[in-house]
Amino acid sequence: AAMPATGLALQWLELFPKLPISGMTGSIAANCTLIAVDGDHWLLHLDPAHSALFNATQQRRLNDALNHFHGRTLTISIELIKPEQETPAQAASRRRVNRQREAEESIHGDPLIQQMMQQFGAVVRHDTIEPVEAPVPQAS
Repeated sequence: AAMPATGLALQWLELFPKLPISGMTGSIAANCTLIAVDGDHWLLHLDPAHSALFNATQQRRLNDALNHFHGRTLTISIELIKPEQETPAQAASRRRVNRQREAEESIHGDPLIQQMMQQFGAVVRHDTIEPVEAPVPQAS
């Protein structure tokens, strides 16, 4: 696992979900991390394991999305180097694993579940435990 994101890599984690991208471009961006910013030139590292779909068109789409989001012209360079810090895809995976672990701990810590296991020999099927996403409050 990559190190937790700090500095520019953390900024990329926070920026990524706000970008107007999806599909292949979104997948490529999710496996990048921001390495350097020099004025309006940004350098990203893309994990080579996720570079099969990377090409000039995808880089242009990502660059266009960044320009649109920031309201100015940026230039990005993407190097195929395994990021040392966590990418958005890795962060999402870590969050899913943590939510799953918390769901399992919640089930096993539930007094009613424990009682059913002790009294009736109930068994928890681990493949059926899924974390429940908290509903997002709607603005009125």
